[in-house]
Amino acid sequence: MQQIGKGNPKSTVPILLIAILLAAALLRFHDLDRTSLWYDEAVSWSQSRGSLGDLLSAVAKDNYPPLHNLVLWVTMPVLGDSETALRIPSAALGVLAVWLTYLIGRMVGGKSVGLLAAALLAVSPFHIWYSTEARMYSLLAATGLAFLLSLLKVLERPSASWLVTLALSGALFLYSHIYAVLAFLAVGLTCALFVLIDTVRTRSLSQLNAFRACIAMAVSAISFFPWLVILTNRARSVAETGFWIAYPDAAFLKSMAFSISGSLALILVLAGLAAFSLSRAMLRKDDGEMENSRYRRTLLIILAFTIGPLILAYLYSVLVQPILFDRYLIAAWPGLLLLAAEGTNRLPSRLAPLALLAAALVFTYPELKFTLFNKVRPEWRDIVAEYESRRTSDDHLILYKGFAAPALAYYLRGSGNFSAANKLEDLENLSSTLPSATQWLLIVHSNMHETGQAQNSFGVDETSLVAQHFGWGPSGLKLLSRSDTK
Repeated sequence: MQQIGKGNPKSTVPILLIAILLAAALLRFHDLDRTSLWYDEAVSWSQSRGSLGDLLSAVAKDNYPPLHNLVLWVTMPVLGDSETALRIPSAALGVLAVWLTYLIGRMVGGKSVGLLAAALLAVSPFHIWYSTEARMYSLLAATGLAFLLSLLKVLERPSASWLVTLALSGALFLYSHIYAVLAFLAVGLTCALFVLIDTVRTRSLSQLNAFRACIAMAVSAISFFPWLVILTNRARSVAETGFWIAYPDAAFLKSMAFSISGSLALILVLAGLAAFSLSRAMLRKDDGEMENSRYRRTLLIILAFTIGPLILAYLYSVLVQPILFDRYLIAAWPGLLLLAAEGTNRLPSRLAPLALLAAALVFTYPELKFTLFNKVRPEWRDIVAEYESRRTSDDHLILYKGFAAPALAYYLRGSGNFSAANKLEDLENLSSTLPSATQWLLIVHSNMHETGQAQNSFGVDETSLVAQHFGWGPSGLKLLSRSDTK
């Protein structure tokens, strides 16, 4: 990575950018079907394969907005619904996020900042992993960066086209994931603060860039309001039944920091460089006052976009119920990379950007290698293959627990029916009433006590185990069989 300055040929920049984008594409598109679809991916597939009305109705009963499902609804008739086809949109959006990071970085501190931030995101194991998942996380990052870029453009020099782009990208961002609301709120409050400061100074609103940006964001918020009502009602239901995310204690936060960065040493380096960039901006006096103000505001907007979701989600988790989770912060992660890249660019050594990129690769190499070659999702493909290789046409499969039905349905298409049991009573009733001579039980995501109870309800023990593959919880994906002579 070179620091691009006046002495460098202009042709160097597009070559480096193309190389970064090609590397990002290779890391995200390679071997997209290496792992099975996991439960959430299968839910996206299941919700998106019917009519548009069915899609909206199904997503309205879940905990997120419908944009990613709409993307799959559009692409599945063209690409199909194989594992690779379902993940292609996420991989493409992951590459788009790298390009948008470059564009934002170029606005912040020039082409060298854009190239460094884009390169750091391109090789990020965290971003690569969620760019290979048929869920909304890659979409959240890409639309978030589009929103951030549009906002910075409007704050710099508003035009009709950028105001429209800001309103549209803000709406897309909000419709990608509920965490977008947190980033949108943090950035909106920061922008409103700019309006207040400028109004006191100029005694006018109409010509203020920040005011125009707030108006465009208000259009985004209004367009999202109908779905916000739906999500609010869902939040009440979730609050009553509880949620699966753990309380964010120190161990949880440390684990989350490693998951996002791939290295605790790296995240400390990045945070230090970001702090250096921000502190330098607050003290900078080498340019005109207007230029300094614009530069500070750019960094403050990126800071709000980066830490706003983290702080708001942490406070909600502590005061109400846990919602803080690593993959929900995928849009915030490029913000830290941008601030760190700007801090690196301000160091005296021209080799600083190259040194940071090299350090990132060294620190995260074990996690990057693990992500590309060894990291797995629950192995639905393997467990269904085990069942299909042994079953006969009269056999019947019972799934416990029933929430995993979409994943089983995806891999069991055309190979026989199954029944889903959500409770032990359901399992006991099904196992006693089904007429098939051979019954199969697939236990999913259960602790040891639940697994033992399920086996007792089904009337089997460990000697009936046929196969067991990776799946979250001590049970994994556990397949057992029972033959009856009725």
